[in-house]
Amino acid sequence: MENSTYANQYVIGKSVNIQKVYNYIGLNTQTGIYQFEDVNKDGKISSPDDRQTVKDFSPKFYGGLQNQFNLKRWQLDFLFQYVKQENWNSISMLGMPGGMSNKTEEVLNRWQNPGDTGPYQIYSSGTNSLVTTANNLYTNSNAAITDASYLRLKNISISYNLPENSLKNLKCRISLQGQNILTFTTYKGADPEFIVSGFLPPLKIYALGLQLIF
Repeated sequence: MENSTYANQYVIGKSVNIQKVYNYIGLNTQTGIYQFEDVNKDGKISSPDDRQTVKDFSPKFYGGLQNQFNLKRWQLDFLFQYVKQENWNSISMLGMPGGMSNKTEEVLNRWQNPGDTGPYQIYSSGTNSLVTTANNLYTNSNAAITDASYLRLKNISISYNLPENSLKNLKCRISLQGQNILTFTTYKGADPEFIVSGFLPPLKIYALGLQLIF
């Protein structure tokens, strides 16, 4: 493995879902530019020699809670889903602040004058090569990775059985169902479950049903 073409992608004994990234060491408060660890001590940040920090994107653990409650003619069903994981944050997927693209409100807290601590670096439209390079390194560093754990109410259904109709053997059941109704997470972005750029998060879906049994 160490001498193969996969040496810069995988690590012996680690998950196949790992990625090697740069180690972010902070913002230079005088220049307003991101800084990264020079692992091989050659005076420059280059890939793959300096991209040695290993981040595992496999879920650390996951689970769910499903239950059903019945009270007379009422029935409640629900499913909660929980995943403990890390993934790329929203800043890493929206392009460099200062360019002609939408950004999150977070990037307003950027470096502007010597002594500022950011946390985000100076803006640039792309003409400042140092800022552009630092931004590219940032989006491939551990600074761009965040907790993406979440607890989601995946499915819920409430139903009611109407009193039996005067017609013989006719039963009627009314139900209201929902999917992806609530999500509890500290992740800042579109959705912690589907983080890849270009994909919509799970949609909230409501459905009203009527069941007749003869």
